[in-house]
Amino acid sequence: MNVVLTGIFYPMAILRYFEAALRRRPDVSLFTAGPWTGAWIPWAGGMNLPAKYAASPDLPLPMAALHQSFPAAFIEARLPWAPDLWLQVDAGWHLRGRPRAVRSLIVGTDPHVLDYGEARQYADVFYCMQACYGKGDDRYLPYAYDPIWHAPEDQPRRYDACLLGLHYKQRDRWVAALRARGMDVCYDLGPVFDEARALYNQAPIGLNWSSLKDLNARVFELLGMRRLAVVNRVPDLATFFQDGRDLVVFDTLDEAVEKALYYHAHPDEAEIVAGQGHTAVAPHTWDARVAQILEDAGYA
Repeated sequence: MNVVLTGIFYPMAILRYFEAALRRRPDVSLFTAGPWTGAWIPWAGGMNLPAKYAASPDLPLPMAALHQSFPAAFIEARLPWAPDLWLQVDAGWHLRGRPRAVRSLIVGTDPHVLDYGEARQYADVFYCMQACYGKGDDRYLPYAYDPIWHAPEDQPRRYDACLLGLHYKQRDRWVAALRARGMDVCYDLGPVFDEARALYNQAPIGLNWSSLKDLNARVFELLGMRRLAVVNRVPDLATFFQDGRDLVVFDTLDEAVEKALYYHAHPDEAEIVAGQGHTAVAPHTWDARVAQILEDAGYA
């Protein structure tokens, strides 16, 4: 089948995981298009990641397109074939109008911070990646992990715990408290893909604290890498994982500190929970999410 994938192309975007999963399918011919930022990402006021991750789409649009509304016809006129399916992964940018594909599907990656009112009008199916932020006829499509980018691997232990991501205030306070109690925490923003996988695999405990009520991708990724995931409680979490069996859940800063310290002091217990979490997350790959989308579109 011929699939068009559009969205913002920058390193570490959720879009890139959809792209990788689609390219792993032998039954899909893929054409990608959208604003291409090169190695730049809009984190912490803007930063550049390693150039090796700046993979250009088939039809790169200039960064100025981030702030423009492109008509679907602009890309349709440049396709090498007639599409069967058009998939937009919307992290703040989507086309204007409804493409003429057999099915037009839109994934809202960030409903906890973005308004998808307009995008919903252009979709035959709108997928919301946070059930607790869903509306109307939205279909729930949760985050996932990539079986390659988020795989366990043998690494020498360098840290007690690791958290790679934006430095929200609650994360700052948590890391500071753990460091004050003697834990060596890798806390950084910027390492991605190979570099991020290596760092997480150098620590037995992976930390996560969502910005709002979102069950973010890091939860799935930590379990995919067989880390003990210590995470904050959010509405969608219990749908997939059980506290104390698959991961460790907290509600307050004091509890977050207490539980991380406990499992740091009890590595055998941490390893057992990490193994159970790794088993529990196994079905939740980006490949499985793509398979669900294709099945919904009638291309099982």
